[in-house]
Amino acid sequence: MDDKSAVGSGGAFGRVYIISLPSGELVAVKKLVNIGNQSSKTLKAEIKTLAKIRHKNIIKVLGFCHSEESIFLFYEYLPKGSLRDLISRADFQLQWSDRLKISIGVAQGLAYLHKHYVPHLLHRNIKSTNILLDADFEPKLTDFALDRIVGEAAFQTTIASESAYSCYNAPECGYTKKATEQMDVYSFGVVLLELIAGRQADPAESVDIVKWVRRKINIANGAVQVLDSKISNSFRQEMLAALDVAIHCTSVLPEKRPSMVEVIRALQSLGSKPRLSDSYLSTHEENSVPV
Repeated sequence: MDDKSAVGSGGAFGRVYIISLPSGELVAVKKLVNIGNQSSKTLKAEIKTLAKIRHKNIIKVLGFCHSEESIFLFYEYLPKGSLRDLISRADFQLQWSDRLKISIGVAQGLAYLHKHYVPHLLHRNIKSTNILLDADFEPKLTDFALDRIVGEAAFQTTIASESAYSCYNAPECGYTKKATEQMDVYSFGVVLLELIAGRQADPAESVDIVKWVRRKINIANGAVQVLDSKISNSFRQEMLAALDVAIHCTSVLPEKRPSMVEVIRALQSLGSKPRLSDSYLSTHEENSVPV
């Protein structure tokens, strides 16, 4: 594990390394630093809880080892990298069908953690860097429920050092320590905005995507300006409907946000709706998306 095998610059919890096993198989190893004082028995039990998860949209935890200073988590390796890697490319182009597939897959993974897996889990760190893609653009959530591994106090300290002002964080993160499903929903909404607009959530040289979208939708025909212009106008209705979902997910009030199950239902219904032709859309103005 050295700089050559490291992926990216690493987040607040540590770096990821791509390691080749003697068999030739590649695995991703996340080195967790700033760990708490979890006992070895507790640590093993918590990682076993995560390792039992089997869902097509959640990365597999293959194993772990630890010392007094670090925890090493072993994950399956996905060669396409993260959604953030894809969106940040200067030549980023992705069909709407693939973007919708990614958004539904992420929503399904979150709904599984929230409602179907026992014990129910929260992700607590949803962002495009923690969404990995396989060869068919099927997304897999990674870095989920790290609070259970490093401990709540260490998790809070670490996450605060990295993302106190991150636009992925729900507004209530600033005044409450209690993690909720609604916080994950908000973060998902930000990722959905990234897919719809085809731009990074928090670009270094301009306003973050949530503020940018809110400004746009408050002007005439502004919602259409949010949509990635590289996508055909024939998908405009679907994209506007998806934008409506994203806006509700990023509502300032937690109680106004939908559940992930409701999000899945809304997004899955989009592909079944008839599409308007480019020629029709070029002669008819779209109304702004209601908030």
